[in-house]
Amino acid sequence: MIESLKALLADWKDTRSITLAFLNELSDADLDKILPRKKLNTIRLHAYELTLGQRGYVDALTTKTVVFGDEFNNYLSLPTQTLINTMKELDEKMEKALEIMDGTESIEMFGYKMNIHRILSMMSGHEQMHIGQIIAFCYATGIEIPTSIVETMALEG
Repeated sequence: MIESLKALLADWKDTRSITLAFLNELSDADLDKILPRKKLNTIRLHAYELTLGQRGYVDALTTKTVVFGDEFNNYLSLPTQTLINTMKELDEKMEKALEIMDGTESIEMFGYKMNIHRILSMMSGHEQMHIGQIIAFCYATGIEIPTSIVETMALEG
C-alpha cells in the first residue's frame, strides 16, 4: 500500500476506534436513549447508519461506484456485537482492497469521478461528523461519555 493510503487508513482507524469505544463502553440503555434528532435518534442508529455508509464506500473499492443503501426499514435494534462485528468486517475488507491500490484509482460518487484519497477522506469525515453529534447528544441528554473517549479527545467528561 502506498504511503498516502497508509496515512488515510491510519486516520480511519483512529476515527473508527472512537465509534467502537462508544459501542463497547455504553450500556444498551444509553445506546438506545432517544436523542433530540428526527431519524437518527439513538446512538445505536448512528452506528447502524455508519455501517450502511461504509458498506457503500467499501463496495465501491471493487465496483468503482458508490451506492448507498437505504436499509433503515430493516433496522430492528441490532445487537451491539452485531454492529461491532459488521464494522470490523468492513474495516478488514477495506484494508485488503487498499493493499493493491496505487492511489490513482477513481471511484464514481453522485455522478462525479473522485480519486480514492478523496473517497477515504469523505468516509472518515462522515464518521467524524457522527462522532461529534454523538458527543453533543451525550452532553445534552446526560449520557456519560466513556473515559477513554474523554481522554482521547481531550473532552470535559
